[in-house]
Amino acid sequence: MPRDNRLYRGFLQSDDGVVTDVIRSDPGAITFKAAFGLSDHLAERLQHQPDHLLFSERSRIARLGIRLKCERPRPDALTGNTVELTLTASAVIPGYPGLDAFRDFFTTGFPVGRLVFCDPDALLTSEQVMAAIDRAELKLPASTTISSDGSILIAPHKVICDFKNPMDPKTLSRILFKDEGREILNRFQIRRRGEGVITTCSMYLNDHYVVLESGTGAADLGAHLPALILDPIKTRGIRIYLEIVNESDHPIVNPLISARVYRAPRRRTNGAAVAVYQPRSARFSYSQLRRFEGRLDALAPSTCHFLNKPAAVAEHHPDGLETAKLFGNGPEADCPVTKAACHAARQDYSTRGACPHRYATAHIKEALNGEPAALILKYFPNILEHLDIVNLASEGALEALYFYNPSCEHGPFLSQLDHHRLQEYNAFGVAVYWASSLKDGLMVHTMRDGKGYFVTPARLADFHKSMLFAFYGSTMPLSGAGVERLGRLMDALIDFWGKNIGIVTGGGSGVMEHANTFARKRGILSGANYLDITDQPMTTDVDFCQVFQDSCRHSRQKWFEIASFPIFNIGGLGSLEELGITLCNMKLSIMEPVPVILFDSEGNGDFWRGTENQILEMVRQGRAPSWARGNLVITDDPEDVIRAYRERLHLF
Repeated sequence: MPRDNRLYRGFLQSDDGVVTDVIRSDPGAITFKAAFGLSDHLAERLQHQPDHLLFSERSRIARLGIRLKCERPRPDALTGNTVELTLTASAVIPGYPGLDAFRDFFTTGFPVGRLVFCDPDALLTSEQVMAAIDRAELKLPASTTISSDGSILIAPHKVICDFKNPMDPKTLSRILFKDEGREILNRFQIRRRGEGVITTCSMYLNDHYVVLESGTGAADLGAHLPALILDPIKTRGIRIYLEIVNESDHPIVNPLISARVYRAPRRRTNGAAVAVYQPRSARFSYSQLRRFEGRLDALAPSTCHFLNKPAAVAEHHPDGLETAKLFGNGPEADCPVTKAACHAARQDYSTRGACPHRYATAHIKEALNGEPAALILKYFPNILEHLDIVNLASEGALEALYFYNPSCEHGPFLSQLDHHRLQEYNAFGVAVYWASSLKDGLMVHTMRDGKGYFVTPARLADFHKSMLFAFYGSTMPLSGAGVERLGRLMDALIDFWGKNIGIVTGGGSGVMEHANTFARKRGILSGANYLDITDQPMTTDVDFCQVFQDSCRHSRQKWFEIASFPIFNIGGLGSLEELGITLCNMKLSIMEPVPVILFDSEGNGDFWRGTENQILEMVRQGRAPSWARGNLVITDDPEDVIRAYRERLHLF
């Protein structure tokens, strides 16, 4: 795929800059060169507006007390679509891992940060900043001061972060290289005072990004390290880290950070629309795939006793299905295993097993013509089919997979292994599409925060942009007053947070169905995590979803972690379990310790009191963290919910 900007928000940034050569390694500094891959648009900006390109170091490097100074990007450093710049690394916060701990990491290929184009036409004035706040398009810290020139001053939380344990090389390696490195770092950092300041603020950005000013503040306010860009996707939380170095002769008392607010540009400077990053688009429509399903069903009966799992290989263009090659599964002759032994035999994939395990995917290589192709399957692949697929994907022979049914035994539900396989297809660059009878449409698989979801293609960008609320509650119907109260809660959330929000439910009836209906009517995103159980109908009019067999009920709860805020409506034992998991995830730093709303949908007043008393008693006895007391919000008034978000998250 050609390089282009990699964000759903539209502002231009380079690929990750990686070390290409270490020039010098001294006791106090490491000097090296790094190469940054640019899109055509960004290369053009470097040629014509080089002063508006900034280097922003990786936040996890800055949070470890390392400052990366980068030379100013300039047009003559551009070769093709790559610019190579010289950088210097130094350790600037006493008590943090020194430079010696990082020397072995500053080697060829080490990612250090990105170049970002700060479009001067997208810079907001003070009036525009205030208007964006009034329209709930962004949430800045409560302590923010807005200057007449449009710049803002951010006073962070009254906390300073240190490490609870010394950083050994293995831990540093996990933080610097693993996808979940920032989350690992979150668990290691604790609060104390020091000469340099790693601290936090609360901020939620939607269609804006904030550029911190490095080294320009007064000496007694502190200078921010070059992790300068707070982008719209990642900047939504109560622990947005700020990295400040003390360059004065006295301790930092009240650090303040100067910043500018930019709107993510909707148009290029030449008037062309901004190209927002999208995964590889589907080449086959849902109606085409439904017609093609008839050809799969018309294949000769399988020689496998148990099931018929046909597959097809097609050139991946709109007319590719016309010349697709079809294959059936099963051995060449009738299977010698009896029907009675078939079920048990097919569970054993080893060479000792009686089942021949001959699947259609074993034949698809012979149908390939050297161009990346699309694979169309009647059922989502099992382990042996998966091996065939990833082997071909690793050779660049497959670029897309379409399937009709998640399971031949569980209907529209995937197993835990299936979810792992979806992640592996993503890792191999195979786009996955579900011709879903559940949604009566085509859905594309995409990853967000490490969780895979099927999304309606038209809402794909919204899915990645929107801040989500998890709505929990009983399948039992609400009273008329309860429905009205839930609707007022939804309206209050939209008034405070804006329209760039969404909800995710369990996809059932009762509270979940009402919440979905309200979301659809108000035009915000709605999603569901469906579970293969028999005691509730499914609400299928959603924008995104994931499907789980009953054997992965507890794993399904992890998919709710894409939500920033949990809201528990009146529910039963299932909601009580989900509340316990949510609080435990916060204790383990898997989730941010945000307000946990226990909303009395029916307004009876006493439904959540027993839960509150139990948690307060746990805190009193030291069996639960003290913050659990302050994070519980029990109310039947939507305004109390909004007040809790504003005050406890310290928002403007």
